[in-house]
Amino acid sequence: MFKKTILMGTLLAAAGMVCADVKLPAIFNSNMVIQRETAAPVWGWADPEEKVTVSGSWGEKAEAVTGKDGKWQLKLDTPKAGGPFVITVQGKNKIELQNVLSGDVWICSGQSNMAFNVSGSNNAKQEMENAKYPEIRHFQVKLTPSLTPLNDTAGKWEVCDPATAGRFSATGYFFGRKLNQDLKIPIGLINTSWGGTCIEAWTPLDKQIADPIVKKTKDNCDKLAETYNPEAAKKKFEEEKAAWQKKVDEWKTAGSKGAQPAVPRLNINPLQSPNYPGNLYNGMIVPIVPFAAKGAIWYQGESNMGRADNYRTQLERMITCWRNVWGQADLPFYFVQLPNYMKPWSAPVEDVGWPVLREAFMKTAMEVPNTGMAITIDIGEEKNIHPTNKQDVGDRLARVALYKTYGQKDTVWTGPIAQSCKFDGEKAIISFENGGAPLAVKGEKLQGFALVDENGQPVRAEAKITAEDTVEVTAPEVKKAVMVYYAWANNPTGANLINKAGLPASPFRFGTMPKINFMAKLLPAEAGAYKVVYSFDPTNVALTDNSTKFVYAEDNSAKLTGKFKKVAYFMALQANDGKLSYAFVSMDPFTDSVKKIGVPVKSVGQMFQQIVTGITVKSNVDGVKTGDYPEGGNIEFWDCNYGPANSAKVPDASDAVMDFGDTPDASHSPGYGCMQIHNWKEKQSVICFNNFAAGRNTDVGIGNWTGGKTLDWTFSGSAKNYARGEFKVLILE
Repeated sequence: MFKKTILMGTLLAAAGMVCADVKLPAIFNSNMVIQRETAAPVWGWADPEEKVTVSGSWGEKAEAVTGKDGKWQLKLDTPKAGGPFVITVQGKNKIELQNVLSGDVWICSGQSNMAFNVSGSNNAKQEMENAKYPEIRHFQVKLTPSLTPLNDTAGKWEVCDPATAGRFSATGYFFGRKLNQDLKIPIGLINTSWGGTCIEAWTPLDKQIADPIVKKTKDNCDKLAETYNPEAAKKKFEEEKAAWQKKVDEWKTAGSKGAQPAVPRLNINPLQSPNYPGNLYNGMIVPIVPFAAKGAIWYQGESNMGRADNYRTQLERMITCWRNVWGQADLPFYFVQLPNYMKPWSAPVEDVGWPVLREAFMKTAMEVPNTGMAITIDIGEEKNIHPTNKQDVGDRLARVALYKTYGQKDTVWTGPIAQSCKFDGEKAIISFENGGAPLAVKGEKLQGFALVDENGQPVRAEAKITAEDTVEVTAPEVKKAVMVYYAWANNPTGANLINKAGLPASPFRFGTMPKINFMAKLLPAEAGAYKVVYSFDPTNVALTDNSTKFVYAEDNSAKLTGKFKKVAYFMALQANDGKLSYAFVSMDPFTDSVKKIGVPVKSVGQMFQQIVTGITVKSNVDGVKTGDYPEGGNIEFWDCNYGPANSAKVPDASDAVMDFGDTPDASHSPGYGCMQIHNWKEKQSVICFNNFAAGRNTDVGIGNWTGGKTLDWTFSGSAKNYARGEFKVLILE
């Protein structure tokens, strides 16, 4: 008897190996919402060549035969909105999905502001108590980065009630709630979001790898992964955690005043990072494809602030990829334009990352079919990147969907969006899409506008509504307007153009900043005597080929091959308020090649850390010593990282304060990168251009920096503080 039992167990085990049960992916389970009135894909796994039948209690069914890979897929015709229904999957076993509703399914994706739960939103307690909406269902996709596409995720559909709603995406919930209330149909929300993630992670790698910015990110991660040591990372984390706990205890003892010490994070393998390009597409999008959906909503961008100039391209790329993989070329795709955040503005214009990112959203909404934008410039918080007012976010997204997807043309669907601008002498005349309600002002008079004249200086401007969709902008100082801005800052408090439904206008800009030769304006004698070898804007630099080559606005190096008597560097920086600062430094040549005096990127192959002679300094910056210094200068030009040793033996150098005598570390090339000119005799930095792969976070400065531990602008990220700049490399023949 005992031997027969063993034999039967063996036979059953063998049968289990060759007779696999029909299995569904996690996205299909009880309490789900299936997309209404469509041929909805249903898929799963079973034995090869096994017949699978899927039937709905509304009277439809479909059949499929499993392929050799063990996967099957079919399309099931779905009913009008309603339910509950039962979906039965029959193969060698039977699966019944209970309490299924037919309605509209929306994919909710992005980073932390989409992941942000109802439990953290405004009036959270009341919102959760009132969350009695059994026709709203929510599915949370498991946080899973992956280098390769995955075929499944983990999670379950939850029915909206006071016990579950707190876990729902707040943006998704308030969006879905309005749709459910207005349309009277079930709404399914698939929350696939992860805090702190960049858009590149949500886009398939093969569709973006040709982008130099993406390739650079990938290459950097790959390089770090080569030396990653999990044991060392864990040890460091434990040490940091112990130190953190000590700081927390001290913080509590002192009365818990100020910010609580930041929690340390385990340094994971870069290849497993949620920000590795394509990793979240593979791990959190592919597993739910091709689940039938009505559309998608997106709340992301904060992690791409440093690459705002490229966001317009990347956003359309991702939308196109999602539409292609779902097989819906017109899949509605609506997104949140980022709210106001950080210190309230003071200058007429702050040409920084957030307004540029908002412009990328606006242009996408205007140029890419079947997209739309919720404007949230009025709901942000100065010191909180996660504003708790998600009710208005969801409401405004739903307005866009009601108008564009559901055809409710009487819906006031957006705040004012600038469509065009005409410059007429001193005036800028802007025409708007008003969103279904005439333009209005929140307050006594319009604020938040700025004009730029032919001298390139932005000034605060006056504005008035001249028609239900038109605004006219003027300023007493401007005789000929060439640019106009509205709400162009990280946190444009006071900007108050709305429509009569109370929805805020999107920030915008029109026109072209006039090209001005700052050196000719400020130093006409030197501009006439010296020849320009290279010229570029140091506040908006352009590097290519994984930070190895520099793109100059002007490059005359091939034309200037003769000997030269002097080499000179000129940098001008124009602040957002129009104030202009500059420095000019000439010196005896430290090389006989014009190819080697420009930005010392890897393609140049040159590093200079040495004293230079015969320097002359001119500047309008307070504190910068001007005049002639025959023996008082030194330069630090390299593309790599560095160490503190004073290899050039620069007098009075100190890595702790002056930071004039560092040693380049060519083993980390390209790396941080420095192009610094110092007057060691006066203990001064004169011109600093560092970290020139960082775009708007590049370090630029004139004179000594007083905002950090060192004086050479290291880690200042100061380029974003300027509207524009001019850097010229010159020679005197």
